[in-house]
Amino acid sequence: MTDEQVGLLQDLMFNTVPGDLANAEDSFRADMKTMHAKASKAAKADIAEALAESAIDLKSLLPKWNLLNKDRHGAAACSEGELAAEFDKTVALLKEIGEDAAAQSAVDGAETIKSSSLARICRKTLDGELNTHWGNDYASGLRKAMQKGAILVTTNPVLVDVARQEDPAYWTPVRDKLREELGSAASPVDLAYAMTIQVVLKNAALLRPIYDLTDGELGYVSLQLNPKEAKNADKMIAEATSVYEQLEAAIGDTPNTVFKLPGTEAGIAAAEVMTAAGMGVNVTVNYSLPQQIAFAGAIEKNSTAKVCFRTQMDGRVDDPIGEELEAAGLADWEEVKKWATTAIRAREYKLLCNPPTEGGLGFTKSAPLAASGRGPWNILRGTGNGPVTLFMTVFPNKAEEFDSAPRQIKTDGIWTPLPKGYLDKLYQSKIFRQSYEPDGMVPSEFINYVPAKATLKQFGDVYDEFLAWCTNE
Repeated sequence: MTDEQVGLLQDLMFNTVPGDLANAEDSFRADMKTMHAKASKAAKADIAEALAESAIDLKSLLPKWNLLNKDRHGAAACSEGELAAEFDKTVALLKEIGEDAAAQSAVDGAETIKSSSLARICRKTLDGELNTHWGNDYASGLRKAMQKGAILVTTNPVLVDVARQEDPAYWTPVRDKLREELGSAASPVDLAYAMTIQVVLKNAALLRPIYDLTDGELGYVSLQLNPKEAKNADKMIAEATSVYEQLEAAIGDTPNTVFKLPGTEAGIAAAEVMTAAGMGVNVTVNYSLPQQIAFAGAIEKNSTAKVCFRTQMDGRVDDPIGEELEAAGLADWEEVKKWATTAIRAREYKLLCNPPTEGGLGFTKSAPLAASGRGPWNILRGTGNGPVTLFMTVFPNKAEEFDSAPRQIKTDGIWTPLPKGYLDKLYQSKIFRQSYEPDGMVPSEFINYVPAKATLKQFGDVYDEFLAWCTNE
């Protein structure tokens, strides 16, 4: 689809008054039919895809934000029957203009969403049964994820680099134009930020309606700062301030973005300054309760940001814990390691999010976010209905795996008890002890923590590749 067609679909879902839906859909279909009759073969394919996507939208989670929203529209909100009728009309039009494959794609897409367990998490949350939201752990494919209820997207050097590799026909001209505009005086880092901003703006535009409809509670893009400055708070603050101002100018309003800060000692100082200035942050390279405590406390002090996240990178700590358990001779280490972040995240929530009456600190200015999951268990043990919203981001391949079979979505997944004896087994790992104990590390140790070192090295290596591509070296 073209960017213009995506904009039309967004307008139908988020800006249409329920009572005008039938007229708006009729007008859209008539325009697409006229254009299809005159279009080239390539353009016909785009038009057919846009029509199919518009049909899928009607059977997706997108109407829950506006068209089906009774809190917003009361009795005037659309019914599921009205949406189904418009879906049928669009599928019929696709068949009429000879786009049978696109018609079947619409039918199949709607069925996929209907059976999606990720979509069910969103439905339960919007219906008040859960307090858990999910997002796309990838810099492309956001719109498809939004159809299943995704309300945020994460980016980092790896994911931004993947986005430009997946769609070079789109992103290479963007890079070339930016390089021309910035001129020869621009540094590779300047170019990298300029490209990252373009990826972020594309995703932010898709999520902006959700951001607006929820008064800034949802609909965010996480933007990672230069991973090579993980030890330099002043540099991170300066770069974030510059990027924030560019995003603000491009969007013409408060950016629906948060800045990813590394879970290092310098990151703590940067988080305190940035959130006091109203810039939301998402703590990454983050695996342990000592890190969570330090960052939650820094954010809680003087934050005026609407939203902040504290990401727990599940698989990136479970994996090295597993390696230590295997080295210790545990025969069932592969199963035991899957419970490491289950234990860490439950303890984190009890300590930081539960109210003082329940033994917690009652922090509300940052929310837990599970990421880097390795399997369905990470998602199933990441749901809850507590006072602070639980978030998770999911890789596309892991989302597909999760939706490949029916899943029982529980309101207390985060409180799933560890199998008997598993905590004792996990304690045989030094990395687990450092993560699970509130005093397992001090901030000066965060940057040399085994999973942190590995992640920062990977991010740095890919960042170098991205810099080379931006400068065409």
